[in-house]
Amino acid sequence: MGIKEEKAAVRAEISAFRIFPEERIMASVAVCSRLRARVEWGSASTVLLYAPLPDELNVFLLMSGGKRFCFPRYQADRGYSAAWVSSSEALVPGKFGIAEPPVDAIEIPACEVDIVIVPGIAYDMDCYRLGRGRGFYDRWLTELAGQKFGVGFDHQLIESVPREEHDVQLDGVATPSCWVEVN
Repeated sequence: MGIKEEKAAVRAEISAFRIFPEERIMASVAVCSRLRARVEWGSASTVLLYAPLPDELNVFLLMSGGKRFCFPRYQADRGYSAAWVSSSEALVPGKFGIAEPPVDAIEIPACEVDIVIVPGIAYDMDCYRLGRGRGFYDRWLTELAGQKFGVGFDHQLIESVPREEHDVQLDGVATPSCWVEVN
């Protein structure tokens, strides 16, 4: 089995889990609390979040505390960039069916992002992630200066994620019951 097939198998296995709405709420609260307790969170001024899909943690809960929050915005000619919005309600339907800042939202330079909250299908104990398979996010993560933290449900933390040369190692991963970081 090749790496692409291994990744597809892990995606299928993780996607088979069903999360009830109340489980998603409890897990989201726990992970957001875990992130807020980090020293890095306290010193960050600009945080890049993601607009959660129904099977992802609700990281909108992090949007408080006087920080500047930005979100990924996709542009076909250059890939992802970060753009500031004042609230999650300002997001509009975007590429790939994911909400993003409108075209007139102020772009935030990659060097100004202190923390990146990274979505994923699975994460491993070495802080590698498995995304949805297009590779856009991994390419973009190399440009972002801030610390990169993956967030997920407990079942998304597995022993080892199949990885390729372009896959980016995160600085840490938060689930409702644990924190994993690179030593």
